[in-house]
Amino acid sequence: MTHLPQSTANPQNMMSIVVPTFRREALLGPLFHAVAAEVAAQTVPVELVLVDNSPEASARSVAALAPDFVRYVHEPRTGVAQARNRGVAEAKGSHVIFLDDDEMPVPGWLSAFTSAAARGDQAAFGSIEAAYAEPPPPALRSALDRVFSRRLPAASGQDVSDLRAYLGSGNSLFRRDVLALESPPFDPAFDTGGEDVALFRKLVDRHGIALIWCPEARVDEVVPPARATLGFLQRRRYSDGQLRCLVESQRRGLRGRLRVAQWMAVGAAQVGLHGLAALVFWPISDRRAIQHRLAAFGGAGKLLWWRRKSGH
Repeated sequence: MTHLPQSTANPQNMMSIVVPTFRREALLGPLFHAVAAEVAAQTVPVELVLVDNSPEASARSVAALAPDFVRYVHEPRTGVAQARNRGVAEAKGSHVIFLDDDEMPVPGWLSAFTSAAARGDQAAFGSIEAAYAEPPPPALRSALDRVFSRRLPAASGQDVSDLRAYLGSGNSLFRRDVLALESPPFDPAFDTGGEDVALFRKLVDRHGIALIWCPEARVDEVVPPARATLGFLQRRRYSDGQLRCLVESQRRGLRGRLRVAQWMAVGAAQVGLHGLAALVFWPISDRRAIQHRLAAFGGAGKLLWWRRKSGH
């Protein structure tokens, strides 16, 4: 395994990979193995900061067996925003790569991000492909792919700031000074998700940061059978709808209130139109009925955004 001595690491060219984790110890071994293969091909120093967000520090024993470039920290404050902020605070590099604990890098992933850093990208986002543990139901496949994959209609190196609603911090690269523009970078109010979309909006609108598409930096996201279900998709779309309004509610003044009202109106229309369409298509086409059903759940989330629950 690659060894990165603390004393010789140069923060000016180091890449810090931040991995928040919450009770997914079985995935950490394969993740360490995949990252180690990428690190071995690099000439720049690399560290991986594993941020354990479980109260009982459940990943500590697994981290003790990890490669030398892995550094373990325990963040007991609940919430993904707290975990990401702790990772940024602990990172020593000039660039921070966010990697989720269920994302497995494919060959060339780290080289693509180091190239993006070398050309001066302030923020770059890699592609994601769903990796199903078991074949999902055919009627759900397209909906699942939209949730677990990230494919944008953009060329490599293109500014995709206008598509930021379809981005996420998992599999992304940021210059350290860009993350320092907001303190803390991730708002703890979004403790169950959406902290990344809120940050992207601030970086683009307040600071003029360009979000660059880097599809060559690809990871495969592990999708267990428990997530390849209609129930999971409904909960996810409902949550996404809530987040749409919650992020807008953070805007100051009248503009924020108007944006929330607009999205609630959109949600009401989605519930009515797509709910009816789901009933019409149910005896004809499972796939189309499911698409409309999920859109209706997204609309319901927009209407009831203020009822969003906290916690993992």
